[in-house]
Amino acid sequence: MKSRKIEWKQTLVKSLIYRALTLVLGTLTAYIITGSIAIATGTALLTEAVQSVNYFAYEITWSNISRRKLEKKIIEQIKQKEIDLRLDLSSIKDLAYQLSQVNTFIPEIYISTKKTLDQMLETKELKEVHDEIEKYKEYFEIAHLGRNFNESKDQE
Repeated sequence: MKSRKIEWKQTLVKSLIYRALTLVLGTLTAYIITGSIAIATGTALLTEAVQSVNYFAYEITWSNISRRKLEKKIIEQIKQKEIDLRLDLSSIKDLAYQLSQVNTFIPEIYISTKKTLDQMLETKELKEVHDEIEKYKEYFEIAHLGRNFNESKDQE
């Protein structure tokens, strides 16, 4: 949001400087044609007022179009960088085994590991390895018996 504000201010300053230069040139040109400084100044001021608004709107529009194109390009590049993660049942069993080997005295780690094993058991796609995961979970729980972890945190 801050960058839009800066972009807006820069565009306004750029427009004003450009308009000041064209005002001088327009006045000189109109004076050469009309020979009257009053008519030349009035014509140049009116022309510059109309062109200033037009130029400012044009710059803002152009900047927004450029920004949107850049944002779209970045989003497309991010979408193309998808990670292909393939897990087979053997990998899941290995993960469950590794989790069962966690030996901790930190309640948050215990609860997190237990939740992960519980979620593996609840996943229908893992029914085929359910017995092994259940065995690893039991091993994990036995290893932590007597550590008095607050099981109520497990429900959070």
